[in-house]
Amino acid sequence: MIVDRKLIEKAKEKLGNQNAFIMAELLELEDFDEKNLKSCCPYHDEDTPSFIYNPKNYSMHCFSCNKTVDIIDVLMGKGRTFLESVQFLFDKAGIECSFGEQNVKTKHNYRYPHEEPINDKPNVVDYFGKRGISKNVLDYLDVREDNHGNAVFNFYDTNDVLTMVKYRPSHTVEKHSGQPKTWCQKDSDTAPLLFNMNRVNTSKPLLCTEGEIDCASAIEAGYLNTVSVPLGAGNLHWIEENWDWLDTFDDIIIWSDNDVAGEKMRKECIYRLGTWRTKYIVTPEYYEKEDGRKIPLKDINDCLQIGGKQFVMDLISAAKDVPVKSVVDYSEIEELDVSQMDGVQTGIKPLDNELGKLFYGTLTILSGRPGSGKTSLIDQAIAMTIDNGSPTFLYSKELPERLSANWFNTIIAGRRNMVEKHNSSGKKYYVVPYDTQKKMQQYYNKKLFIYKDEESNDFEAVLKSAEECVRKFGCKLIVLDNLMMLDLKCNESDKNTAQTNLINLLIKFAVKFNVTVVLIAHPRKTQDSNSDIEMYDIAGSSNIINLAMRSIGLRRVSKKEKEDPKYKWHKYDVVLTVMKDRMFGKSDVQIGLWYDLVSRRFYTDYAEYDKQFAWDDNYYIDKLEYVDRGRVDPEDEFPDK
Repeated sequence: MIVDRKLIEKAKEKLGNQNAFIMAELLELEDFDEKNLKSCCPYHDEDTPSFIYNPKNYSMHCFSCNKTVDIIDVLMGKGRTFLESVQFLFDKAGIECSFGEQNVKTKHNYRYPHEEPINDKPNVVDYFGKRGISKNVLDYLDVREDNHGNAVFNFYDTNDVLTMVKYRPSHTVEKHSGQPKTWCQKDSDTAPLLFNMNRVNTSKPLLCTEGEIDCASAIEAGYLNTVSVPLGAGNLHWIEENWDWLDTFDDIIIWSDNDVAGEKMRKECIYRLGTWRTKYIVTPEYYEKEDGRKIPLKDINDCLQIGGKQFVMDLISAAKDVPVKSVVDYSEIEELDVSQMDGVQTGIKPLDNELGKLFYGTLTILSGRPGSGKTSLIDQAIAMTIDNGSPTFLYSKELPERLSANWFNTIIAGRRNMVEKHNSSGKKYYVVPYDTQKKMQQYYNKKLFIYKDEESNDFEAVLKSAEECVRKFGCKLIVLDNLMMLDLKCNESDKNTAQTNLINLLIKFAVKFNVTVVLIAHPRKTQDSNSDIEMYDIAGSSNIINLAMRSIGLRRVSKKEKEDPKYKWHKYDVVLTVMKDRMFGKSDVQIGLWYDLVSRRFYTDYAEYDKQFAWDDNYYIDKLEYVDRGRVDPEDEFPDK
């Protein structure tokens, strides 16, 4: 259940200065000055009143320790959840609101966890105490102890329903001990909720940490509006799961660990949660003691134990804005190491060896004459991207969504998962069995997002949809098939300018969200169908090629060329040309490809011919019959759009 922030502000506004009196009563401020609405701060020791009510935002602020709280903060500090606190506020202000979903299990067919009993948790208190975390904070976070002395972390949803339970030993786990550091409750499901999200004030900046101990450390230091990711830095499914809730925050601070995984998490969160509202904290490499000793730091808990509470709060206060994208300080530019750059692989070894990857933050143009295999090449890249853990967005208006799905099914099925059929005239064809399709759909659920047939072709609408999929679902490959189908909202005379503007938008989109964008653009119809695709054969503005990082062309090898043994590519079905590669400064690099009519796959060796994609968990002993595909029978039609 998500409560409208405007309604919360309306309740505070209706109470007016009464907010101050309610907070004073809740905080038991004995020296509260009812005329000037101030008192000594209850969050630290002082003799002169510096805890003063601000009528503009209905909060109390301490000008000594910089603590700011509203009614909801005070109530949550007393042990209430966010929903319980809002309900109290609304009751006081006379605001009507239904809390019907509170404590209601809303996930269908979900195996909710059982609750571990509340006890004194001596092992947990002892272990966390050694790490600088008090029993008060453990109680606040509802951290418990199971029968084996392990720490129990309870994850509640926004309805205050226990939805996931996670455990960790109440002792240090050595790296090579073989003992797991954390695990989830057996026989219950694991929705990727954020730890402590039901005790967070949505009107305040949210601090997002990498683990439960880091979350507890920030709260121990005094920053209550803190959550932690549920399943490690590399698992970002929590963004999708909690998207609507995250969208209510004006400001989000990311503080991940000081390692490679933490840095990757931080960068991805910034792209997906929005650079305009996301700040970040980089854990200092070390803390310098008064005696000059430098103690290495890795995470928030290190900062708490070594530097203390104020050190942690100072780092949070100094959270950095994402730098202005339009400029960069020359001194901060690091030498480019292509081997460290991430991106998308096509699954075609010679092409991947040539290009490395279709790098994130870049635009690639793919062109090819009708029947050259553009759809197959793209679908293989999509399957590889998903296999490597990243969802994909596909706009394909030349093929209806059902045919796009059918083509993709054939690619990922391969010969092993297809059956031969015959039509009424006896001609054979191949299909993916129904049960196999269902298995594929289950695996690729929320991994491939195809733009709906009935949706607008307006390029702005398409890019808006792509952005939503990137931010909410983490799509890393954006495929637009094709340029001619996009409505650029221009006259014919202005088409070249509009296309140039679109290319610039796509490049900006790729950089902003750190994704790979592939735009399919057809060649000019006047070109000889048997000639290679060259840079300026692409229909439309010359800037389509000029501005893109890379441009790739496909063409079929003709029957005449196959019959000529002197022709360089006579053994192949298709010639792929890397027309331009700005990354490595290459052009006109050519690669010969074979094509399997049954699976619709390109391949250059047996491994690619019999590629087993991740959905297929069968173990195969026997190899497929492998035939040299140097020639395609003249009577066979080369299938494509």
